[in-house]
Amino acid sequence: IFEKYAKMEDVDYVCINKAMFNLANSVLDAELSSNLGGIEKMLIISSSTAKSKSQIDRDIEALSNDRNYEILMTAHDGSDNVVFIFTDKRNPHELIIATQEKEESSILVCAGSFSSKEVYEMLNGEGD
Repeated sequence: IFEKYAKMEDVDYVCINKAMFNLANSVLDAELSSNLGGIEKMLIISSSTAKSKSQIDRDIEALSNDRNYEILMTAHDGSDNVVFIFTDKRNPHELIIATQEKEESSILVCAGSFSSKEVYEMLNGEGD
């Protein structure tokens, strides 16, 4: 669902693989690198143009309605900013954070081997 964005115009697409996280772990201090240790791949997709934003919004809606995905959290801040956090029931080591704002929509996908405690810490900005 997300790879199609790699070549779309007007979409910011960043894919960070395990090798980059390994490199970061060798350079960063121990506390910060321990928070990155379980991440194997990260995709960042974002757009503020009407056509591409609309496509991202449709994919967020599809995730919301897909029985293979579970919504862990939804948040609204009153200014048309909506955040969804999903996990794939078939692959529990995938965390998807989707945001829909008036001007921009984004999807962040983190895949790796992390526990539910580590996911909680990532979402709440906590460390060991």
